[in-house]
Amino acid sequence: MTSKYIRPLALLLCAAFLGCLLAACNGSADSSPASSAAPASDSASASGSSELPSSTTEANTGELNPGNFDENSVFSITGTENAFAPCLGWGPGVSGCSLKSVIAAASLLQWAEGARMSSRSPEAIQDAFYSWYDGLTDNQQEGFAEAWPLIKDAALDLLSDKDSMTDRIADAGLDADTLPGCTLKNWQALQSVLDGIVPETNGEA
Repeated sequence: MTSKYIRPLALLLCAAFLGCLLAACNGSADSSPASSAAPASDSASASGSSELPSSTTEANTGELNPGNFDENSVFSITGTENAFAPCLGWGPGVSGCSLKSVIAAASLLQWAEGARMSSRSPEAIQDAFYSWYDGLTDNQQEGFAEAWPLIKDAALDLLSDKDSMTDRIADAGLDADTLPGCTLKNWQALQSVLDGIVPETNGEA
């Protein structure tokens, strides 16, 4: 075979070989999207058919009742009956009234501080007082009204001049180191309310 026939034949073979390569590449590219689309479709179907747990789609907010406070709530004033208990059963002229006034004052000072009276409204303090006072007999109410001036004087002495009351504090069985146990503003918040609502008396027991 002469060289003039060999060259055209070689070119034809090369062209045929390149055509086969191109056809193979195109076929592979066409089949890849189809094969990858199937898993994606299956994944989307699976995620669409599954449901989210109810705990992530529902919120249990409970029932809010801001007006219902327990005895430990900072919004309520408690311990009123215990605080005022030492204020009953005595009055001016009664034996030991000087010591009893110190005991009663110490009790109310502790209550005023614990209840943070300076942060309370006068109405809230009145409500707390009347919750105790309204349950008293007429004689008890009158007795407290007579004792109140002595109690508040003793409280102010404990706040301003405790050292002068050392003997009275000891005789009353109180710990001087824990007194007065109240800030002036908390006591004044309580005293100002009680001064306005405790009936005045003629001072006779």
